[in-house]
Amino acid sequence: MSMVEEIAEKFEKAMKKGFVSTFILLVLEREPMHGRQIKSAIEERSFGVWTPTDSTMYTILKNLREKGLIHQQNVDEKVIVYEITDDGKNTLELMMKKEQEIRKSIRSIITTTFGFKDELMDTDTKNFLNPGSFFSKMFGKSENETLQVLNFQRVFMKKRVEVLNKMIQKIESKISKLEKETPNENKL
Repeated sequence: MSMVEEIAEKFEKAMKKGFVSTFILLVLEREPMHGRQIKSAIEERSFGVWTPTDSTMYTILKNLREKGLIHQQNVDEKVIVYEITDDGKNTLELMMKKEQEIRKSIRSIITTTFGFKDELMDTDTKNFLNPGSFFSKMFGKSENETLQVLNFQRVFMKKRVEVLNKMIQKIESKISKLEKETPNENKL
């Protein structure tokens, strides 16, 4: 594995750990749960995108507990139930605000860099993206909200594919044109 791949892998792991921490706080904000319930809720509400291992779950739960964001109650010898603390709720609120700011910045960078702004940001998309954060949408309170998220994601992804295909066509056209204009000795 190259150094670049190692750095990218470490970055991905850190991001996933941050997402799982946020998901745990979101799940516990609704109600106290034990570890397996939390893991199942994350898998279900993230549509299988986040499937943390047991060791990852318990490492993150321990970390959140040590930071005072959650506390545990021993129901019996085998079952430990976790509950979010007031500090955890305040931290979650701040994390949600930060996530919205980051998402907005990334969206701005992507739309201006790749020219998606007009093609992807129609009125329906703007209305959907503005309220709430990604996390709050993933952890909507009803099946109707989940259905709305999935339908939006489908439409949005199809539009992105369409825009990317147009960009690929333009690039391929430019390559073809340049190859015709370039003498044979300069070709790869």
